[in-house]
This record gives sequence, structure tokens and C-alpha cells, in this order.
Amino acid sequence: MKLELRRRGLLPGLAALAVPTSLARAQEGWPQRAIRIVLPYAPGGSTDASARLVAAPMTQSLGQPMVVENRPGATGTLGAAEIARAPKDGYNLLVDAAAHGSNHALYRNLPFDYARDFAPITQLTVSPQILAVHPSLPVNSVAELVALAKQQPGALSYGTPGNGSAGHLACASLAWHAGMDVTQVAYRGGGPAVQDLLANQISFTFASVSAVLALVQDGKLRPLAVSSLSRIAPLPQVPAIAETYPGFDINEWAGLYAPVGTPDAVLEQIGAAARAALAVPEVRQRLDQLGAQTVGSSRADFTAWLTQHRLRMSELVQVANIRPD
Repeated sequence: MKLELRRRGLLPGLAALAVPTSLARAQEGWPQRAIRIVLPYAPGGSTDASARLVAAPMTQSLGQPMVVENRPGATGTLGAAEIARAPKDGYNLLVDAAAHGSNHALYRNLPFDYARDFAPITQLTVSPQILAVHPSLPVNSVAELVALAKQQPGALSYGTPGNGSAGHLACASLAWHAGMDVTQVAYRGGGPAVQDLLANQISFTFASVSAVLALVQDGKLRPLAVSSLSRIAPLPQVPAIAETYPGFDINEWAGLYAPVGTPDAVLEQIGAAARAALAVPEVRQRLDQLGAQTVGSSRADFTAWLTQHRLRMSELVQVANIRPD
């Protein structure tokens, strides 16, 4: 409930932020109407917040409404498919999460191709995840969690926001690194997984900072580690998993895309507007409060990073024997 209230409070005042209102009209006559941003997940998560925070100042700089539409289902593939087949006119965009870089390795019969059908515009944010357990679980570190799992093979369960999600990949990767026999419980989003962890129905989960920070601070959940390479500012006392398993780095992140074939001039203008929005101090501050770090990469840099990320996720899915069900 707290997360939903915070999400509703993200946008007031953002329309009046000082952002450039004279971005060059690189494509003559564009934009002339509202621009749709499809978010292929349910409202309330970190990716949803990132999309809405960026959309508000982009509305001002582009001079047309940026309308965020949630199209959840099938680990983001339903909403992604909608944009893959949408008109290539700059009025149909996608803000996708980490599953955009891993679904290709998990699902073999998708009606589109993540690498072929989307034009990367910019990486918006990266958000470390918190490995959290219920306080009743008798563990205080990753090492103790691993030891308990090995003492009770198959007894511990982990909740994920869905197959192929950053939370799923992080849990599966940890289980592979540590040699744990644990059971996945897939939910329709991060919120239900956190609620079941609070109810002590599952043993642990990886969740976004925005989803569990207040619960951790209130003592309702116990943080064991974070999924980034280094510790995070809101919880400096909590170690990174990489301190135990070097190189562990599986975070949530959000990227902005258009259907391949959208004019380059339009893509450049959208990217410029998105980067300007990320540079707005109030946007950066609110994203930081949600545990999201701004990126704002160029099209070329984002494309290169995404190519390498897909390769890394493909290798992880193979070596860890991760399955979509």
C-alpha cells in the first residue's frame, strides 16, 4: 500500500519543472499529437515509476502529452509485442525492464525478436535489488542462507515477480553460484511476492529498493545483501553479493525503445528529450529516493551495452539451467 501511495505522489509538480522547451525539431512536423509509452508491467514498480517520472518533463519539452499505458502480462512480452507491431511513426514507444535483455533466452516462440524489432533509444535507470528474508528465518547473511539451504535441500522457496524478471534471474543465479536446491514461486509482480514474504509464506526474495526499504527500516524484513557490484547509499551496512561471489551483478533497469524503422531523426529527438528529463534535479532526486540511478545513455552506447547484456544473460540462462516455468 505504501508503494502505491508513493507512486501516486510522484507526478504532482513535475509538469512545471524547468526543462528545455526548444529542443530542435529534427523531424519536420513531429510531434503533432500525443505520444504513447507502453509499459508491459503492472503499475507500482520501479520501472513504472521511472517511466512516469521521465514522461512528465518530456511532455513539456516535446510539446505533446506523453501517455503511459500499462499492458502487463507474460513477463512483459504482451506489451512488447504490441509495440513491435505498432506504426513506426514516433508515436509508439516502449519502456521495458530487465526482462527485455533476457526473455529472448527463455522464450523460444515469441512473435517478435527483441534484437531485431526494437530500436534502443536510451537506458533510463538502473536499480539494485535487495535480497530480503522474513525475520523469523534464522539467517543473517548470504553465507548463512546458503548453509541453511544446503542443510534442507528443496525446503526453502524464493518469490519472483515472474519468470525472466530481474528478481528471478538474481535468485536463480545465486542458487547456481552457491549450489543451493531451492524452489521458485512465481508471482504476477514484485508486490505479491513481497506480501507473501511478509506473511512468511516464502523464504526469500530479491526486490527493488522502493518495494522493501521501508519494510527493512521498520524491521519487518531482514536484508542480507544487495545485487549490485557495490553497496548502496540507503543501506551502507548491507553487503553486496559480489563481496561473496565476485562479479555478481543482476539489477533491475529500465530502457526506452521504439519500433525498428522509426525515423532516426525522431529517435534522436526522443532521446534528447529523455536525457533532458533525467537531468532535471527533481526527477533525479525522486528516482534516487526510489533506489534508481539515472543513466541517460546515447543510442549507440545503449545498443552496445544491450548487445553485451543479452549475451551475458544468455550464458546465465544456459549455465544455471533457468527455465521459464
